[in-house]
Amino acid sequence: MLANGAEAVVPLEITHGYPRIEAYEPEINEEGMRLALDLIDEVMDEANARNVEHQRRASLYYNRRVKEWSFQQGDLVLRKIEASRVGERGKLAPNWEGSYKVRKTLGRGSYKLETLNGDEVPRTWHASNLKVYYI
Repeated sequence: MLANGAEAVVPLEITHGYPRIEAYEPEINEEGMRLALDLIDEVMDEANARNVEHQRRASLYYNRRVKEWSFQQGDLVLRKIEASRVGERGKLAPNWEGSYKVRKTLGRGSYKLETLNGDEVPRTWHASNLKVYYI
C-alpha cells in the first residue's frame, strides 16, 4: 500500500486512549464491586416488586376483556360445529349448529344439553363452545 502512494493510518486508540481505560483504578473498582454485592438483596427485591406489579397489571388488562358466559337451565343455545365435530367443515360451512336447551348446569362453565325434542346430547359442553340462541 505504501508503494502505491497510499498513506499509512494509525488507529485512533493508539494516539488517543479511552477515558475509561485511562481513569481505571483497581482499588476504587474493588470497593465499588463490594458495595454492589452488599446491595444485591435490595436490587433483587426491587426487581421482584417490579415483576409482581407487571403481573398484576397484565392480569387486570386480561380480566377486563374476558367475557364470562353463563347459562341458566332452560336457555336456548347454539353449539360450535368445530367442537362437536359433526356436519360439514370448511371455509364456507356454518360455524354454529342446532338449537339446544340447557338441561343441567354442572358448574365451572359446564352444561348438559338436550334437543328441543327432549333427547339428551352426549357429553358435557363448556360455555366457550355455546352461544345464546335468540328466537
